[in-house]
Amino acid sequence: MSDSLAQSLTCIECGAAHSLTYRLECERCHGLLELRYDITRLQKDGPALLQGAGLWRYAPVLPIGDPAHRVTLGEGGTPLLDCPRLASELGVRRLLLKFDGPNPTGTVKDRSSATAVGAALQFGYRATSVVSSGNAGSSIAAYSARAGLRSLIFAYERASAPKLLHMAATTTDLVIYKGVYDDLISIWDRLVEERLFFDCGASRNAYKQEGKKTLAYEIAEQTGWRPPDVVVAPVAVGETFIATARGFRELREAGWIARAPLMVAAQATRANAVARAFRDGTAITPLKIGYTVAEGLAAGNPGKKGDWVLRLLREGKGLAGDAEDDEILATQRKLARVEGIWAGPTGVATLAVLARLVAQKLLDPAQTVCAIISETGLKTEAEPPSRTGTAFDHDSLRRLVTERLA
Repeated sequence: MSDSLAQSLTCIECGAAHSLTYRLECERCHGLLELRYDITRLQKDGPALLQGAGLWRYAPVLPIGDPAHRVTLGEGGTPLLDCPRLASELGVRRLLLKFDGPNPTGTVKDRSSATAVGAALQFGYRATSVVSSGNAGSSIAAYSARAGLRSLIFAYERASAPKLLHMAATTTDLVIYKGVYDDLISIWDRLVEERLFFDCGASRNAYKQEGKKTLAYEIAEQTGWRPPDVVVAPVAVGETFIATARGFRELREAGWIARAPLMVAAQATRANAVARAFRDGTAITPLKIGYTVAEGLAAGNPGKKGDWVLRLLREGKGLAGDAEDDEILATQRKLARVEGIWAGPTGVATLAVLARLVAQKLLDPAQTVCAIISETGLKTEAEPPSRTGTAFDHDSLRRLVTERLA
């Protein structure tokens, strides 16, 4: 018997409700779909519905009904860190970081991989596939291996070496593609229609996206059901932002929290189609992009998901911003030195954008702000420090120590 409270796949455009089959768009208007749950039951039973730990603690509000299909490597339950020293440097009253680096493959993607691969099992697929700039590929490959499924991973040719090594180790089929994500995704999406594999991409699959909704549930629970005033989420195609915003909306509708946070969308300047449209008050114009150090944000054409992000921002009176690559790298170093958190460039883009918005006086510094740090720095390909060693005796070692600590 299923303990999932999922009831339907509902179109975000026309409101048509569909049964819980494997469906990627509305059959009436071709709009994107979102999962809807039994809000009355959530209101009635409250957080007592939650059992266990990690991502599957939130099984009642996830779409995988059979426990046998709940693939796990121990994802979720990541720390929410209070960072007073960094808050002081940025000029905000209180700063919380939702650090998803401790997930099994070092990234927030593990949340969506758990529900994507779980859904692949649920609907009887034998193979999964994804087009990736790095993190999604290694995550889907790992979770597919865990589930006993084949995976066909298309990886960005400029993805960092640690990510490529991880993908090569875990996937059954690794294909390196030329160009950027936008160059391949539209062709790959056409193959999805042929049902050759289960869609583990970010463009349309509501089952995959749903895993990231647990970010909102964890942040709410870790703050005693009094979430922060502001949550800053990364945006490439928009999956993390949309899922987190939906999670907070669901929590508010269920009465578990009194209000949803203001949502801020963070992008790299070299791939800032959503932030640019938000600032200009226009529709999204796809961008032809090159390389950005924030590899996970390298999408110039976010498609229908980008339109959805823009709608959520405007309806919720949110904010959007972007940061240059040098700002992102400077923020990466600062986070490591000030708070001891080593996160990848994609992961710290939220903090770099937060710093910009505060400096531009677009964000009230008196609020409590939570930034989602989406990846570990251990998957980053960076210039290592010098390996030239020094031979010491007692006197030279003592001299160095006293000089350094002076």
